[in-house]
Amino acid sequence: MFLDFFRKLAGDTQGATALLFGLMLIPLLLAVGVGVDYARATQMRTMLQAAVDGAAISGAAAYTSPSAQSTATALAQAYVTKGTGALPSSVTITSTTITPSTTGSGNSTAYVMYVSVTASVPTTLMYPWKSSLPITASATAKNPVVTATISGSGFKSSACDGNSLYWYIVPSGGGIPSASALNYVWSNSDASQPSLSISIAASQQIGFVMKNVTGGQCNYGNNQYGSHPGDVQYFYSNLTYPNQSATTAPGGASTGSHGNYYTTKNCSLQTEKGTWNSWTQSWTYSNPSSMCFTSSSSPTNTTVMTNAAPTCANLSGTNYQYSWNDMGGNTDDLDYNDLQFNMQCSGGSGSGNGTTTSGVVLTN
Repeated sequence: MFLDFFRKLAGDTQGATALLFGLMLIPLLLAVGVGVDYARATQMRTMLQAAVDGAAISGAAAYTSPSAQSTATALAQAYVTKGTGALPSSVTITSTTITPSTTGSGNSTAYVMYVSVTASVPTTLMYPWKSSLPITASATAKNPVVTATISGSGFKSSACDGNSLYWYIVPSGGGIPSASALNYVWSNSDASQPSLSISIAASQQIGFVMKNVTGGQCNYGNNQYGSHPGDVQYFYSNLTYPNQSATTAPGGASTGSHGNYYTTKNCSLQTEKGTWNSWTQSWTYSNPSSMCFTSSSSPTNTTVMTNAAPTCANLSGTNYQYSWNDMGGNTDDLDYNDLQFNMQCSGGSGSGNGTTTSGVVLTN
């Protein structure tokens, strides 16, 4: 039908028909130009939205406390800069807004990062009527505060050494925390090991220290790797593997005058993901003694260090058991009764869904 119409137009020599076609051509070209330019603007907005989403998520993930606000904001800005740098050079960024804030209070708190970017996309066929099209993309991400619970679950140690448990915020660059960063939980010499609840951002990485004092409970002489009675070793869960720096005190200080003693096996810490037993209404765990590996080989089971230094978002509400052994003697290298505790996270109503399974949440 349309082909016939255009054939007639092409064969018509009358001026009126040519004039009519010319008049129809103008809005037709305008419609085509509008479509092309708006399609390009839509494509640029999609790219811009991806950059803004990434900036909001990364900023919120780093926003783990009021003191981290400036660092989180700078990280969000860096993501905006990197993301918008991938846009064509003809696209001009006209404004950027990055706003950190908090919502709620107590365990209903969430650290929020809002990012909005407006840009100008030049037109092509529309240029005579409109030289550019504005596009805006915005995103809000929330990092909820949750409750991490550390429980001894009635743990009683038969170890002769003195073993104490500490938790700490893993340094941003990794490595060994400072002494002031360690928070005491309990030791095997305490009468009981009560549960400890910590309010913490879902994306905040937590590490654990086992402080081991050779012969702290009973004097049996030197242990298998030469540590003397009274010597102190620190085992850090965020190190791979925890006993590779076992004689290094927090902050890198010396631990004693008897030299550096390294354990003969890299299996001082095993982590086991709990399985919920609906019949007994309790968590069960695998046997850690079957998962040891030596310092000269790769782990025989790569899951043994999973979530050794977790975030609550990583745990996704599952209960994990942490079993420690100081590797101090051949007869007890695999019993893992030097220190043992469970960790589970809950809460996070600041995320809007009441769970910790998603960690940082992109809300729009």
